[in-house]
Amino acid sequence: MLSVMAGAVAVMTSPALAQEAAQPAEGALPEVEVIQKKSPAPAAKKKAAAPKQASPAPQPPPAYDYVDAEPAAALENSPYGATNSSGAAERAAIGPISPINARTMLPDDLQDFSGAATRVTRDDIDQQHPLTNHEALARVPGVITVTDDGAGRHGGFGIRGSTYRRSRKVLVMEDGQPINFSTYIDSSTHYTPPIERVESIEVMRGPIVNYGPLNNHGVINFRNLSPFGANETVVKAGIGYTEGVDKDVNNFRHVHTRQNLGNVGVVASYSGADTGGSWDNEVLRYNDFYGALGFRGSNQDLTISGGYFRQRDNYDEYNFNGSKAEFRANGRRKADNNPAFTEDTPGTGIVGMDDNVYEADHYRLQIAHNYYFDRDTTLSTRLYGADSHRVRSYFADDAANAVVPTEMETRDRHYQNVGFDTRVEFANRSLFNGMTYDLQAGVRYEEQWFTNMNREGGPGLGINRPGDLARKEQLDAQAFAAFVQAAVHITPTFTVTPGVRFESYDVSYSREFNSGAPVNNPATLTSDHHELLPMLAFSWEAAPRSTFYGGYHRGLTPHIVRDAGDAGVDGWPLDSEIGDNFELGFRTTAVRGVTLDLAYFHNRIDNYQFREAFRGPFGSAVYSSLEEVHINGFEIYGRIDSKPFTGGPWNVFGEAVYTYADAEIEKGVDDAGVSVAGNTAPEAMKHFANLTLGVQYRDLWDASVTYTFRDSFYMDEENTFANETDSEWLLSARANFHVTDAVTLWASGQNLTNEFYISEVSGGYKAGLGRTVMGGFTWKFD
Repeated sequence: MLSVMAGAVAVMTSPALAQEAAQPAEGALPEVEVIQKKSPAPAAKKKAAAPKQASPAPQPPPAYDYVDAEPAAALENSPYGATNSSGAAERAAIGPISPINARTMLPDDLQDFSGAATRVTRDDIDQQHPLTNHEALARVPGVITVTDDGAGRHGGFGIRGSTYRRSRKVLVMEDGQPINFSTYIDSSTHYTPPIERVESIEVMRGPIVNYGPLNNHGVINFRNLSPFGANETVVKAGIGYTEGVDKDVNNFRHVHTRQNLGNVGVVASYSGADTGGSWDNEVLRYNDFYGALGFRGSNQDLTISGGYFRQRDNYDEYNFNGSKAEFRANGRRKADNNPAFTEDTPGTGIVGMDDNVYEADHYRLQIAHNYYFDRDTTLSTRLYGADSHRVRSYFADDAANAVVPTEMETRDRHYQNVGFDTRVEFANRSLFNGMTYDLQAGVRYEEQWFTNMNREGGPGLGINRPGDLARKEQLDAQAFAAFVQAAVHITPTFTVTPGVRFESYDVSYSREFNSGAPVNNPATLTSDHHELLPMLAFSWEAAPRSTFYGGYHRGLTPHIVRDAGDAGVDGWPLDSEIGDNFELGFRTTAVRGVTLDLAYFHNRIDNYQFREAFRGPFGSAVYSSLEEVHINGFEIYGRIDSKPFTGGPWNVFGEAVYTYADAEIEKGVDDAGVSVAGNTAPEAMKHFANLTLGVQYRDLWDASVTYTFRDSFYMDEENTFANETDSEWLLSARANFHVTDAVTLWASGQNLTNEFYISEVSGGYKAGLGRTVMGGFTWKFD
C-alpha cells in the first residue's frame, strides 16, 4: 500500500497531470473553489550594529493560515451565525481537526483532515434519492449497512468490521447529540432522522478524541438544516411499491421551510412515510416533526432545535424459524407455513403474527450557544436531552399458549438522558520557531436512565396499552468526559495532532418481579469505570491536493447492561470494550475530475462484545464478550468524472467504494468453554462494495445504476452454517429530470432483480427487502 501511495504522489505531481485538465463546460458540474493556504510575507532583515552588512538570519517556516473565505460564503448553511464568527467559520471550512461547534463534526474541505472521514452532501442525497439512510451511507468507505426493517429506522450501521445490529458499536449523532438511546447502558439505535431534512451526513473513522464513547470504529453525525442558511421552501413527495408484501402502495411526503428575518432564523420540517417491509405482513409508518430557531448578534449566536418522531409499525424481531431450505420455500410469507408462528383469527381472541407491533415516541431537544471572544477564541456550549419510549408487542409463545395463543407479551423500554457539553478553541497561537497551534478542550456531563419492563396481556397490546407488569429492570448511569487536542502546524503542509480523552462513568442495575421482590442479592449492582484514551494523528499535504494522514487512538465501548441478571451474561463488574486503533491513509484531488481516498486500518479490541443468538426459537438475546479480536482491513473510495477531460455538455461518471475487514477472534471461548480462536467475529462482513456508473447532461437530467455486494457473515462465534447469512449482489438505479430550476421529477429503485436472500439471522432468518421502486417530485423555491 505504501508503494501505491508513493506512486500516486509521483504521478499527481508530474507536470502533465498537475491541474492542467480541460475545463468543464458551464453548468455541467458544480463549481469548484480552489482553496489555498496563504503564507505571510518574509520578515524584514535585521540590521547589524557593525558597518558591514550581516548575513540574513534564518527564517522560520511560514505559519499555517486558514482559508480567507468571505464571511457570507463561510456562514451559508453553517451553525456559525454571528457577525464576528468568520474566524471560527473559516477554520470550519478547512483544517486538520473538527470545528469547535460540536453540531458539525467535519470541516467543509477534508483535504488536510487528520484522519479518514467522508461527508455525504445534500447534492449527493438529491441526486441519489436514497430510500433509507442505509442506502446513502453505502457509498461511504469503511461503512457497511444491513437494513432490518425496510425503512431503515432500526439502525444497522457497522464501521471497519464492527457489529452492525442496532449500530451498537458506532456513536450515532444528530447535530452532535447522541441518538443511541443510552450510550453507557444500552446503545441501541432505533431512530435516525428522515434524510429529507438532513443537510449532510458526516462520518469520521480515523483517530477520534473529541467524541465518545462508542468511538473504537467510527462516528456518524446527521447534520440538520441550520436556521442560519439561505431562505428556501421544499416540498417533496413520492409513491411506489415493494414486491411480495400485502401493502399495495408505498408513499412518503416531506415539506420544510427555512426563513431568515434579520437576526432571527427558523426551520420547520415535517416528514412521513407508509411503506412495506421485508415480510408480507410488515407495514412501516412514521411521522416526524422538526424545528430550529436561531438568534445571532455580533459576538454570539444561539440555536434551539428539537423534534418529535412517531413510529407505528406492524413489525417485530422474530423471524423465520426452520431450515434454510424451508426459508427459501416459504418465501416472504411470515405466518403462512412458518413452523414457529401462526396467523391471527379475527373475532376469536386468537392472536398471531399479524397482531405484532413496534411502536415508539422519540423526543429530542438541544440548545447550542457560541460565543466569539475574537477571531481565534471561541466558546461553544450545549444543553441537550432526549426521551425515547419504544414498545414491541407480540403474541405469547410460552407452552400454555403454544396450541391456541390468546395472550400477548410486551417489551416496554423507556430511555431518558440529559447532558451538558462545553468546548473552547484557542487558534493560531504561536509555539516556537514560527510554528503555530490550535488548541481545543472540552468537558461533558451526562445522566442516563433506562427502565426495561416485560409485560403481559390480551390482544391489542401496544404503546398506549402495554399490558400488566411481569418484570422490571432499572438501569442508571452518570458520566463525565473531558478531552484536549492540539493541532500543531509544523509547516504549512504538515500538522501533528496529539490529544487525550478521559471517560469516567458509573452504572447501577436492579431488577424485580411484579411482586416487588428483588432478583439480585444485593438488589442493586454497581460498576464504576475510568479510562484514559490517548490519540496521535497527522496530516501531510505532500503535493498540492494530495495528503497522507493517519495515526492512533484508544477507544471505548461500554458493556450492554440490559438483562444483566440473565444466565450467560458477563458478570459484574462489567468490563468495557477497549480498542487500540491504527490507520494510515492517502487522499488526492490533484487531477481535476479524479478523487481517490484509501486507507489501511488495524484494530485490536479487548473484551470484544457481541450479541448471542436467540436461545431457542423464542429465547432472549444476551450479550457476551470475547477476550481479544483483531480487525485488519482497508477501504477505497474512487470517483472519476469525464467532464473535466472532455468538455461539452455530457458528463459520464463512475464511483467505486470497497471495504475489506477481516475480523478474527484471537482469544475467546463459546458457551461450552471451547476455544473459538481463529474464527470470524460475529456480524463481521469481510467484503462490502458499492459500484456506480452514471451519466449527466448539463443540469437537465442524470441517471445512474449501482451494484452493491454484501458478503455473507456469521451471527455466532462458532461460525455455524445455520447462523450464516447469504452473500448477494443487489442492483439499484435512479434518475432525475429537472423540469425547471424549481421542479424536479425523479425515480429510484432498489433490489431491481428482486433477489430473495437471508439478510441476517436474528430470532430466525430475516429476508432482505424485495424489489422496491419509488417515483415523485421535488419543488424548491425561496
